[in-house]
Formats: sequence, C-alpha cells, structure tokens
Amino acid sequence: MPTIAIVGAGSGLGLSIAKAFGDNGFSVALVARTQEKLDALAADLKEAGIEAAGFAADVMEPATVAAAFDRIKERFGAVDVLEYSP
Repeated sequence: MPTIAIVGAGSGLGLSIAKAFGDNGFSVALVARTQEKLDALAADLKEAGIEAAGFAADVMEPATVAAAFDRIKERFGAVDVLEYSP
C-alpha cells in the first residue's frame, strides 16, 4: 500500500488531503508538533476505514523530523508522497 506523509497535519487542509489519499488506497502518516492532536486526527481517519498514524515532530528541530520519518518507515515502509504545509 502506498503511503503519504503529511507534514503540518491539521484539522483543515491536512485532514482533507489525508481523506482524499486514504480513500484512494494510501496509508497516511500525519506529522505535526502535538501527538494528542495527531492521535485525534488518526482516529477520525481510522473511523473512515483509512490506515493512519501520527508522528510528533517540530520542523524547526530537524532531528525530530528525521526521527519521525524513521518511525514512519518502520510502520508503513517508504513514503511515496510528501505533502508539506507547516
């Protein structure tokens, strides 16, 4: 299954993109600063039948982004599409 990573995921544009890709067979990796918000977004997507998970990272701290993408790779494999909207 292909994977999209959405960096700067939120309840507006990020969630809409996640739903659109998820409805078309993508797993969704959500990346933003707050794990609790990511967990809520992932739960919303899972209710819609979309495989999703949140990975906390702050784009102002590159090491956290690298660590998040390591965890994404462990969970979903390679990222096929990257959407960046911090």
